Amino acid sequence: MSQYCMARGVVLFILVALAALTASAALVVPTGGPMPKNLDGYNFDRFLREFGKVYDANEYVRRRTVFERTLAKVRAHNAAGGHLYVMGINHMSDWTPEEFASLNGAKPRMMRHLANKSFQRSYEATAGPLPTAVDYRNSVPAVLTAVKDQGLCGSCWAHAAVEEMETHYAMSTGRLHVMSQQLLTSCAPNPDECGGTGGCQGSTADLAYEYARTGITSEWERPYTSYRGETAQCGNVSGARIASVKYYVKVPSNAQDAVMRHLVTYGPLSVNVDATDWSSYAWGIFHGCDYGSGITINHVVQLVGYGHDNVLNASYWILRNSWSPGWGENGYIRLLRTNTPECGWDVNMQDGTACKGDPSVAWACGECGVLFDASFPAMV
Repeated sequence: MSQYCMARGVVLFILVALAALTASAALVVPTGGPMPKNLDGYNFDRFLREFGKVYDANEYVRRRTVFERTLAKVRAHNAAGGHLYVMGINHMSDWTPEEFASLNGAKPRMMRHLANKSFQRSYEATAGPLPTAVDYRNSVPAVLTAVKDQGLCGSCWAHAAVEEMETHYAMSTGRLHVMSQQLLTSCAPNPDECGGTGGCQGSTADLAYEYARTGITSEWERPYTSYRGETAQCGNVSGARIASVKYYVKVPSNAQDAVMRHLVTYGPLSVNVDATDWSSYAWGIFHGCDYGSGITINHVVQLVGYGHDNVLNASYWILRNSWSPGWGENGYIRLLRTNTPECGWDVNMQDGTACKGDPSVAWACGECGVLFDASFPAMV
């Protein structure tokens, strides 16, 4: 199976319990953040209106049951207090767990089938004191394109890889292009079934980089069409290539200092995470992954910074997701970052980070396994 790559092309309205916000000193609406809406009296019919959904009679009953379960979970989380993040209602609030699982789509892997091992490299990062905060969203000139929406396709691996290609091409040339996720989704091979069987059924950022050695087209040349979960045929790939991957760099696994230094020295990184419980995240610093019961690294995103929230008195990583700009904090999520990262077992590597025949468990560190597998491409 593949990674927990999911998203959908609907504007995401963040709906949080106002009473719960005032009940916990830790939950303070950030200046300029989304205005909370009171969930008192909120129901399925209002949800359908706000998100433009229409169901027949039987599907209505089934979806309402799922939605009411999600709404109860959101209310309970926000009312409990003691959390650094708020949950909300969004376009995924009537999805079943099975639907989330079917959208898996990206994993790290061992690249063991590569004939040219020199394609994967390692770099030394700058020594010395690290800055207290880094946020590439504020770079001038810009090095990040707009947050994308992968729809119902498990193509997070392609989205994160393209985000990295866009960013590192911009950092090396000064030119920011919007590149094609669809080219990778439809055309990048996955011979060892790493993170899935390819396309919307999952793959890895590494395989995306390998394919892009021959070049990547613009989104204009090959627009994204897999929103509904269909991979689409590769077809004609003769379009103009605007950039290519010369090689990619692996950051030492589970090494927080190395991840921070590579982020500061070279720029944003693609990282693999456990996103199982991210669906209802609205804003704040997420800390909901439980190593005690084992995690499943099942999603790939772009790490674009780190910092410290003085109001919440907690440090965080900044991750760019591909579930639309309406999800989370304008399409981003902050993950808890501690001085000594928590570690534990990824207990379902075949559903997350492994190729066919690889070990079934792996040691991972950082909130939601964020330190386990990080990389970035060198672009030409």
